[in-house]
Amino acid sequence: MSFRIERLALEHLNGAAAVLVGAYSGPPWNENWSLEAAVENVKTVLETPRSIALAAIDAGKVLGIALGIRQRRHAGPVIYLDELSVLPEAQGRGIGTALLSAVFETAKAEGCNSVWLVSQRDGALSKFYQRCGFAVGGNLGLYSKSSA
Repeated sequence: MSFRIERLALEHLNGAAAVLVGAYSGPPWNENWSLEAAVENVKTVLETPRSIALAAIDAGKVLGIALGIRQRRHAGPVIYLDELSVLPEAQGRGIGTALLSAVFETAKAEGCNSVWLVSQRDGALSKFYQRCGFAVGGNLGLYSKSSA
């Protein structure tokens, strides 16, 4: 399988949304995304100024996406990687690694000093991010409040 990493364009919006739906439908997330919700998620990042939205594409099909939002922190601009998703049938082929590397290089080229993300602290995803050079924030917690 050959693929290329490119900036995500509106013409690939539905393909990018399908990646989210597929990637989150199985373990470890088991989330039931609607295509409508996924389109809204991707479109929000595309419409955010100075965001980084990349796609892995093979023969016109979106296989994976990386969606990052630029933020200003005390030490300078950073990219918060909101989504890194690869279609289940395309996982294990280097697509996620290539997307993560491309996000980091794009962020650096655009003047950002780091990329950060939220994911599982343990398990395969944690090991993947650590292999890609990310470190677990030892003193950070994820807090959430829901109306449901």
